[in-house]
Formats: sequence, structure tokens, C-alpha cells
Amino acid sequence: MKMKKRALSIENSTDGFTTGSLNWLLHARYVRGEHAQCLELADDLQKKHDNKHRYAHYIKGSVLADAGRLQEALERYHSCIRLYPQDPEPLKQVAKCLSRQQRFQLSHEAYIEADKLTKHPDPDIYCALAECSWNIGELERGVEWARSAVQAGGGERAASLLARLLLAADDVPGAMAAYDQALSSHACGADTLAAAGALRLRAGDPRGAFQLLGAALAQQPTQHAAALALAAMMLQHKDVDAALARLKAALTAHPTCVAAHANLGLALMAKKKYIAALTCLQRAAWAAPLSARAAHNLGVALLVCKRPASAFCRLATAAALQPFQPYTVLLIGIALERLGDSRADAAYSRAVALAGDDPLIRINMAGRHARAGRLAEAEDEAALTAELLQREERPDAQLTSSLATLMALLRDAGVELSRQPPEIPKDDDEPATEVAEDEHLAPDEV
Repeated sequence: MKMKKRALSIENSTDGFTTGSLNWLLHARYVRGEHAQCLELADDLQKKHDNKHRYAHYIKGSVLADAGRLQEALERYHSCIRLYPQDPEPLKQVAKCLSRQQRFQLSHEAYIEADKLTKHPDPDIYCALAECSWNIGELERGVEWARSAVQAGGGERAASLLARLLLAADDVPGAMAAYDQALSSHACGADTLAAAGALRLRAGDPRGAFQLLGAALAQQPTQHAAALALAAMMLQHKDVDAALARLKAALTAHPTCVAAHANLGLALMAKKKYIAALTCLQRAAWAAPLSARAAHNLGVALLVCKRPASAFCRLATAAALQPFQPYTVLLIGIALERLGDSRADAAYSRAVALAGDDPLIRINMAGRHARAGRLAEAEDEAALTAELLQREERPDAQLTSSLATLMALLRDAGVELSRQPPEIPKDDDEPATEVAEDEHLAPDEV
């Protein structure tokens, strides 16, 4: 009889973590996703323990947090804290809910209190503190917390977070070193491999980037960031067919990806599938109406398709969003010139003012002067373009060829040239091609 009374007193203990408790059943039902039965059991345990069963409060808070009812979850976690203030786990969940509510300062303070209660370094707390510091604008402090997480054994999550914070602080070598450490120390997932590959590509290491991006796609074929980066590399190497395959795979995984639609449109333009290219670029512009790059790309495609009025509208939108982009302003001048608008000269002059050392803009300005009959000004611009090309170690072959053609036309018009264009460099990998002025558009595929 005494033994029965002792067992009953243990089961009715307000602690909720005794040998006779049903915490194991609460946990099992929660992890199996049986949330309705889990809540029923939690309510029954609260009735038996006078609403002082800590684990029932904790599990009920977790169920409510998973359902997005964050404020109710916070109340349950606070009940756990009132019953046993020395436990850091409910405080960590409070901080997590506050972070999901975008209340990063309060979340940061809650994580600090949880860190004071833990007996050993907790990499999860350090990672969360790094993210909160990033969100409240304390980037340097976030880097310190991320380093602490790496030292505490945070694994891939801590290393990749440190790399992203260093990249946000414009420390590209440090970010690359952090990714290298993560890749050498842990079996990283596709997201980390894709981010490291994209950073390698940005740093000018295409071989290393190709290996990392290929590994990311081998691990997760639907990793759209890796597919986009690989497609960009293939487009740079004129491998349009392979780039199209990668871009289609990226769109299969993420049909609303603006970058994938834009790059697919540019790849289709390279294949002379103009209507399909316009369709993709228009989707990108519709999906991101405040993207200057999407509007710029669509304006380029419309110019190629000999629709200068529509191109002007798109390019004007891009210039309004990003007014200091010289190539957008230059294309506006080309569109206005094709429309016969007198404002074309002002657009060309604005482009020169934004990037006076760019030989592409200078040679277009020279061509504008020549077409308008201002041969002396055209000769000056052509000479300046020749000087800019001579400063480069490897001048662009197409620009050099265009400059030579322009100077030959100026000579035929009776202009005495004081300077000669630089010699056209030989490039065995990319033979020069000439495009006829009245080339017919190729058949389209939609």
C-alpha cells in the first residue's frame, strides 16, 4: 500500500519530468506529426498537474509555433520559464519565435539570456545570435558570433553563415577561406556547394567554380542557383545549347525565377529565336517590374527585333530605376535615333558623361556624329576611341574592327585622319563575324 502511494505521488508531481510521466508519449506524438492527439494529451496532463506540467507547456508551444500561432506559442514557453527559470530550452524557443516575428532586437536579448544559462558553448545559440546581429545592422558583431559558432562545433551551418556574413562585409577572400574550411571539414550540402561555386566564379576562378557547381547539381539536380551559375558560364563560352538545358532545369524547379527567365531569353536571342526570347524577357519584366536589369534586357531584345518605340519605353523604365547606367542611356540614344527624335544627341552626350573612358560608348558617339554629318566631331571621337583601345592589353576585336571601318568611311568622305586605329588582335577562339544591316529574322520557336 505504501508503494502505491509513493508511485501516485511521483506521477502527480508538478515537475512533469519524473519516471511516471508521459513525456515520452508527448514527444512521440509530436515528432510523428500527430498534433491533435498531442494537444489532447497535453491538456489532460495539465488538468492532472494543476496546469504545472512543464513539458506539456513546451510541446504545446512547439505545436502552436509550427502552426504559425507565434503569440500563443510565446505564452506557453513563458509558462515553462516561470515554472523553471534555469532551463535554457524554452528561452531559446522564445527567441526563435521573436525572430520569426521580425523582432530581432528582442530575439537577440533572449538568446543572450539563454547563452548565460547554458553550461557549455551552444553553436545553435551562436548562429542565431549572428543572424540577429546581421538583421539589426551589427555586421561585425555577427561575424564574431559566427566565428564562435564555428569554434563551438557548429559544422556546416556555422561555416556557411560565417562565409555569408564575411561576403556581406565585402571580405571576399575571408568568405572564400570560410567556404574552403567548410568544404574540407564537413560533408556539405548542395546549397553550400552552390554558394561556394558562385563565389569562386565571382572571384575569377572558373575551373574551381565549375567543379563546385557540378557537385551541387550532382547532389541536388533541382538546385537552381547552381544551374543558373553554370548556365552563365556556358553562355560566356558560347555553349548556348548546354546553357539552355541548365536554364530549363532551373525553371522546372522554380518557375517564377526572374534570373532564369532573363538568362533563358538572352540564350534564345543568341540562337536567333526572337519571339521565344521576347516571351521569356517579358515574363522576367512582369515578374520583377522594379528590376532595372530585366527592363534593360527586354529593351535590348526589342531593339534587335527592330521595335525602337517599344524598346525606348522599356529602356526609359530601366533608366528611371537606375539612372547612372551608361549602357542603358546609350541604348536610349540608339532607340531615339532610329525613331528620328532630336533628343538622341542629348542621350549620347549623357552616356559619354557617365562613362567617358568606355571605348564602346565613344565609338557609338563617333558613329552618331558621322551619321549626322558632323565629320570633324566624328574624327575626334574616333581618335579618342583609338587611344582608349591602345591602353588596353587586349583590345576587343569587334570594337577594333568597327573602328577601322568607321575610319575608312571617314577617309572616303575626305576627312584627314591624324591617328590610326590599333591593329586588330588575332583571336583564334572567337572568329570575327559580320552581320548584314538588313538581315532577316530567323524562324522563331515558342
